[in-house]
Amino acid sequence: MKTVLKNAHLVLPEETKHGDLLIEDGLIATIGGSIDAPGAEEIDCSDKWVLPGVIDAHVHFRSPGYEYKEDWETGSKAALAGGVTTVFDMPNTKPQTTTAETLKSKRALARKGSLVNFGLFLGATGENIDVINEAEGIVGVKVYMGQTTGQEIADPDEALDTMLRDLFERTHRVIAVHAEDETQIRKHMKTYKGEEFPEIHSLIRNDSVAYTAARRAVHIAKKYSGRLHICHLSTKKEVALLAKYTDDNITAEVAPHHLFFTVSDYAQRGTLLKMNPPLRSHADVDALWEALIDGSIPMIATDHAPHLKKEKLRGYWDAPAGVPGVEMVLPLLLDSVHEKMLDIHQVVSLLCEGPARVYGVKNKGRLREGYDADLAVVDMDMMRTVHNERVMSKCGWTPYDGMDVRGWPIMTFVGGRLMMENGSIVSGHNGREVELV
Repeated sequence: MKTVLKNAHLVLPEETKHGDLLIEDGLIATIGGSIDAPGAEEIDCSDKWVLPGVIDAHVHFRSPGYEYKEDWETGSKAALAGGVTTVFDMPNTKPQTTTAETLKSKRALARKGSLVNFGLFLGATGENIDVINEAEGIVGVKVYMGQTTGQEIADPDEALDTMLRDLFERTHRVIAVHAEDETQIRKHMKTYKGEEFPEIHSLIRNDSVAYTAARRAVHIAKKYSGRLHICHLSTKKEVALLAKYTDDNITAEVAPHHLFFTVSDYAQRGTLLKMNPPLRSHADVDALWEALIDGSIPMIATDHAPHLKKEKLRGYWDAPAGVPGVEMVLPLLLDSVHEKMLDIHQVVSLLCEGPARVYGVKNKGRLREGYDADLAVVDMDMMRTVHNERVMSKCGWTPYDGMDVRGWPIMTFVGGRLMMENGSIVSGHNGREVELV
């Protein structure tokens, strides 16, 4: 099977070429020039940009256990709508993905339901190091240093250092941490007990909560030469901490909601913007952008964490933490190109190349001959207002509702097959589990 994307702007790692791209047998066969491929389907991409498919290395597709919020089919449809061709799913499902049996079960669900490529994290418990070392195909190990949705921390200090030490010392996996200090969180919850305004979330889980946990994880990782990745980094203090450790053994990601919202947005959107870690100050947001621009933070991942809107609209203490994001990250970043905050090559680096490099994903993340034909074709000039009614995620809403965004994916290819066109899913299940180098 052959397909030629004609007359496109092809975004390569260090340059943009104008020309054609040939897809053959699910791979990128030829890039650039005028391609004549007898028998191939030709798709006119004049004035359109062809990017590698986005790798979203942090999603919660909620299956098993919370399928009323999201499942592999609905989550992957949302991914396709946003130009995302690969997702990595977190372990805080029900049951949690912490054993060989639960990993096998989740893998079966993903293989059956996902329209996009996928990778799976295994959760660390402090007692499953042998399971972690014996697990085949996982992209990494997730450690929750603070309590969050679907994951409870019984003894935040007593066993955490031991668990991190054992992981860094005894496994060569990527250890991805949710870095929030549970002791401080519990103390602050007592302080603000009885208060109901959403802004207290950013006080209960303040910048010290994040910085203290991140510093703790970094120091243990350095001591034992471990491979540490800090999820959804959100503060200026954490940016300064990571600036001291720029080697490849310690990396981090930023979530889009920490780039496009601040604490001032609680006033309009309330508990819809409750997430862990919480919204931060303008100074924190500026520091995150600077770190992304200068390359000290190599990637963006959405922490796509859908809940039904009726759940999110409960009072502060009852509303769950988390927001959907897989559908919107690429359009938001394309819009940032128009706002001259990033250029198109930085977008590709942060959404495609960076995740592939951090996790060692084989044959994905860039336009290169011989790589998988996971592609997003985007219309950089398309202007659209975001509406909840157009969301493909099962949760049915987005925190970006009402925003005007310029730059949208109009086609998404997975393994060379056209899966999404003009907002509609046009093909069936085609996702495969990623391979690591």
